[in-house]
Amino acid sequence: MTALALAVPAAGFYLFAALRQLLVIKGSKAPQRGLLLGFASIGALLHLASLSVTLVSEHALNMAMFQVGSLIALIITLLLLFSAWRKPVDNLFTGLLPMGAVVAILGAVIQHQVLLTDLSYALIWHILLSIVAFSLFTIASVQAILVILQDRNLRKHQTRGLIRSLPPLQTMDALLFEILWLAMLLLTASFIVGLPVVESLSNQHLIHKVAFSLVGWVVFTTLLFGRYRFGWRGPVAGKWTLTGTGFLILAYFGTQFVLEYVLERA
Repeated sequence: MTALALAVPAAGFYLFAALRQLLVIKGSKAPQRGLLLGFASIGALLHLASLSVTLVSEHALNMAMFQVGSLIALIITLLLLFSAWRKPVDNLFTGLLPMGAVVAILGAVIQHQVLLTDLSYALIWHILLSIVAFSLFTIASVQAILVILQDRNLRKHQTRGLIRSLPPLQTMDALLFEILWLAMLLLTASFIVGLPVVESLSNQHLIHKVAFSLVGWVVFTTLLFGRYRFGWRGPVAGKWTLTGTGFLILAYFGTQFVLEYVLERA
């Protein structure tokens, strides 16, 4: 079975789950968490099967942009499904599952290959930790947007629609920082594990990646310190989260462009 034949139904399940939760947010449907999680889970399983066709080949890992993006989207979905059993993250599915649907289709259609071979264990762990950390920061960004919108609407005394479906702002804020702490631990671990792999920043074309990643790390460290020392929360925390994630996005896309450029000329 081809990757596209698996990605299309995966996208369908993702979009149905997202639409179902959107109707819950609008008040048109009663919440049915079993239905939401069930369809998202089936979509994730099909997404995994589709990705396995294009991401992994014999003794090599395909690090093309859309394949890595599809992997990140899958990990985001799996993290949300895991968190949903104990955290109020249902509304995050509405924003993140459509993104997963689009990226899953693109990863199946655009089967470009940028193969990495002879990977060391340190590099494999660095890649995995970085991808999971990036996925968590993406979730945190969507959570930050919800926190900003919720705070803005509460100040205007507008409590209909999305705001009515969200947990209290204090709970939303606490969830944001739980995600950020875990993401920062994983990002820091990826730095530590990846450090021995670096031989020359210029020769390995890593200057931009290291620069943007470190700036993002400093932004999030400042935010966590501000939370501890000054009690930063709400829109302040949300804006810092979006800024830090922006630098990590630049690091990710810059790395992908350079990786494909270098390997195609190797």
